[in-house]
Amino acid sequence: MINKSLMAAVIITLAHLPMKTAHALGPNGHRIVAKIAEENLEPSAKKALMEITNGDPLAKLANWPDNIRSDKKYDYAKPWHYISIDDDELFTGLRRSEAGDILSALSNFEHVLRDTKSSKEEKWQALAFYIHFVGDIHQPLHVGRRDDLGGNKVTVNWFGKPTRLHAVWDSSIIEHQKLSFSEYARFLNNHTTDTINLWQNSVYLDWAKDSKAQRQNVYNFPEDKELGYEYAYKNTPILDEQMSKAGIRLAGMLNDIF
Repeated sequence: MINKSLMAAVIITLAHLPMKTAHALGPNGHRIVAKIAEENLEPSAKKALMEITNGDPLAKLANWPDNIRSDKKYDYAKPWHYISIDDDELFTGLRRSEAGDILSALSNFEHVLRDTKSSKEEKWQALAFYIHFVGDIHQPLHVGRRDDLGGNKVTVNWFGKPTRLHAVWDSSIIEHQKLSFSEYARFLNNHTTDTINLWQNSVYLDWAKDSKAQRQNVYNFPEDKELGYEYAYKNTPILDEQMSKAGIRLAGMLNDIF
């Protein structure tokens, strides 16, 4: 686990702050992003990463930050999965959470990965968080509205079954394709060099802005909130591109770091 002095630099205590519920891009979504990234690593970067993971693929680490959510000792990390911003707000001058958010978490864990003084254990945990948060920031509702907690308070029917809008974008659209994560990643991992260079020529704030811009599509559903084939047809390409961007950008950052 990251040592106490480092953690103190990363966050301010949550003891007196309200906790918001937010779930992460679904398990297969995170594995898809990690798989695309691993397929686009430079050999030297992959060698360094495999030393940290003891040979485990990046997809195996990708869901660890969600798996620990039931352990209260990791409650401090819950706000790091998202950032709140309303439609009429700009990132410049944005009121940010004192407990941290996904933008600050990405920067902090990048620092741990770059720090030659970080232990292997610290780098393993930082890598798991980093892989996970790169996926999360590309899910539009992780750059969410304050009033509905990034779609967590919006109940819709997905093919007749009640669920939350956030869950639709975390998992339902992906699972609707009925593909394994490795099949899905293989289908998405086919971008030109120009596209890869364009996506990688960006910073964390650009990623957040990309996701916020997609929210107009997320909330474009009928009044009865019945979401089915038409909603899936319109939005699957959007989520596919977001996951593709996440994988390619993750690879670019890991190649640079390692």
